[in-house]
Amino acid sequence: MKKIKNLLIVTLALFLFNTANALEIIDVKNSYWASQEIINAIQNGYIYVIDNNKFVPEGTMTRSEFVSALLRVVRRDNEPVVQATSFKDINNKTPDKKSVVLSEQIRMAFGYPDKTFKPNAAIDHNEAMSMIANITNGDYIAGDITNFSDYEEIPIWARRAYIKNVANNIYVNHPDEDKFTPNRTLTRAEAAVLFNRVAANLDKVKDNYKDLYDNLPDEGSDSSAYNFDEAVFIANNTLDLAPFATNNKVSIYDKKKIIEAGNILIGTSLDEVKTRKHLVGHGYTFTAPNDVYTKEGTFLYPKGTEFYARVYKIGYSAWRSKPEKSRFVFYKYSLPNGETYDMAGVPFTKDEKIVYVKDNNKSPKKVLSAADYKTSNKNYLIKVAHQMAPLTEFDIKNNKTIYILLTGDMVIPQNEEFMNLRTEPSLLEEKI
Repeated sequence: MKKIKNLLIVTLALFLFNTANALEIIDVKNSYWASQEIINAIQNGYIYVIDNNKFVPEGTMTRSEFVSALLRVVRRDNEPVVQATSFKDINNKTPDKKSVVLSEQIRMAFGYPDKTFKPNAAIDHNEAMSMIANITNGDYIAGDITNFSDYEEIPIWARRAYIKNVANNIYVNHPDEDKFTPNRTLTRAEAAVLFNRVAANLDKVKDNYKDLYDNLPDEGSDSSAYNFDEAVFIANNTLDLAPFATNNKVSIYDKKKIIEAGNILIGTSLDEVKTRKHLVGHGYTFTAPNDVYTKEGTFLYPKGTEFYARVYKIGYSAWRSKPEKSRFVFYKYSLPNGETYDMAGVPFTKDEKIVYVKDNNKSPKKVLSAADYKTSNKNYLIKVAHQMAPLTEFDIKNNKTIYILLTGDMVIPQNEEFMNLRTEPSLLEEKI
């Protein structure tokens, strides 16, 4: 237990029978100097953990890894590549080739005088500062860095980049605040700090980048008018609230997150469901029992988010003409701040029995995917129709927690106001 208290933990899922499924970052202690910046960088998808649940904060980043991450920070990573590269050491086997070519295309990286990029070389402070300076506003010469004791160690070609970045407060100097250590390789922890500082100063990014992110709705605008269509793709994440879900993909954009159809959510009933009593149109409300994060640590929606369902169809007894079964569907969800958006889902069932959050005695039978059936998506949906749109005769008691199968993509807004809806920090952020 003492060891656990020294670990940062990324929340992967809701609590299933009060036990958290979590990924332990085993090499970053809560007291580490850049722990908060590492948390933010992971949660925003700028940089990821690597093998064996490690972040390797003192490890290095390659030049190709750095440009890939920086493109994600400024939301240009999904831009199409429309020109060939001039770097003679870049080919189809190059790691992160697209990012390298794109960084050249948008004039973020210029490579070396011999026309190479050296994608696998560890990036140093000078190179990182130069790339950041290439995409940010500011005067290269209107500044003073002579108060840093080692400024003369900065190569002449990179000195103006330091001046510019210091003026923009986008630099890192640890552990000695009096030094840049310019010729040392950049650590992954230092990279996380830089990425967070770029993200915090997007207003200082050059004008030709701004149209990609400076178009969020005005504060106080109607939530139903939130423009989900204009967004820039950032990364794919994984949701694993239930191991038997037919899909676990979540697409992360700068202004939205999409939980794809086939994912399974968890909801606790606020109303008693009576399938033999409630008729068509009767409504039910379920609520999220915890804040929900992806496996990679991206915040999806907060505790208290409400899922609205209503009776859609009634099944009657063949000989008594009385209601015996009902089908209800989820059609909207509401955030704790009152914003309401569309969704599509049904209670997850097996053999017309609603599947509840698993307990210590039972585990729901694994649901096969379309690939398992070796058939088309259309035929797959026909095969599992009884699971997606059942008439169930089983009631749900108040405060009972069930699985909710999404039958359509669930789109969630992504902005700073939304992040504030979290009821508590993730385990990654929690100060233990």
